[in-house]
Amino acid sequence: MGPLLIAVTAGVALFVFGLIWREAQRQREDRSVPPPGRLVDVGGRYLHIVAKGEGPVVVLITGGGEPGAFLSPLQDRLAAFARVCAYDRPGFGWSQPSPSPMSFEAHARDLHVLLAKAGEKGPYVMVAESLGGLIARAFARLFPTEVAGLVLVDAAEEEHIFSRLHVLKAAVRQQMVLVRVLRPLGLVRRAVHRALGGRYAPETRRDLAAALSRAAHWDAASQEIEAYKLTPASDRQAGGFGKLKGPLTVIAHGRPFQGPNAALEDGWRAGQQRLTKLSPSARFLVAERVGHTIAQEDPDLVAEEVRQLLLAIVPTSKPSRGS
Repeated sequence: MGPLLIAVTAGVALFVFGLIWREAQRQREDRSVPPPGRLVDVGGRYLHIVAKGEGPVVVLITGGGEPGAFLSPLQDRLAAFARVCAYDRPGFGWSQPSPSPMSFEAHARDLHVLLAKAGEKGPYVMVAESLGGLIARAFARLFPTEVAGLVLVDAAEEEHIFSRLHVLKAAVRQQMVLVRVLRPLGLVRRAVHRALGGRYAPETRRDLAAALSRAAHWDAASQEIEAYKLTPASDRQAGGFGKLKGPLTVIAHGRPFQGPNAALEDGWRAGQQRLTKLSPSARFLVAERVGHTIAQEDPDLVAEEVRQLLLAIVPTSKPSRGS
């Protein structure tokens, strides 16, 4: 090995070491940041919940692998006319992990205990995206009198998602491999900051970047996908998670899935239309300009749909349009 190659190799090694050292320093600093909400004991574990605003209670349920803060732009808009709760599922954000994988029903029971112990009284309007849609529907099946209505934001639908579970799992595995390489270098943190852009407040970007830079977050995300495996065969068909009595709004994406999830596009719209058959009072619309993360990309659209649903349920409350 010549002197020049030795110098270049040493330089690269020092650069990589510097990146790893700086990321380790940042993670130590992250642990000193207090949670923005409350930590509530749900039975030997603590879950983190953030509540804003006053009025009828709206509960936000994020998609797979996402802390509650991902829906903070939507929460801020809804807080103009409702009491809005966002929470971190086990292992995400400030919530403690579960000792073992949880089913969708177990997640729903966790949420039920969290809301009760936090003093948030129903009946609730639940706004759920992607994987969170199955948690919301499990909640509605277990506690039907405590759900006033649902807004399903490009939510997973049984017949479609279980027939393509291999695609979803392959995409998750690919993401995990990439994260294992990039996370120690601090590149996950940088990617999160860049992806969130100006849609999030600086402190929220900081919190999300910190959360997604922890190994524990990705362990929890990997464990969470096991909820599909724990779903009984009887629940894996259209309508398997049960019908809905209250009003329902289904919002489907307009811009197709990209990258590893592209194979999910085939049949997705049909699945979204099947969701509308769950309730006798259902509304269906397509968010034409945005992709799967509708609530993050167009929170105004979702907030307006929630406002309209609340007006239908509680017409005397006259919530004002969110900003």
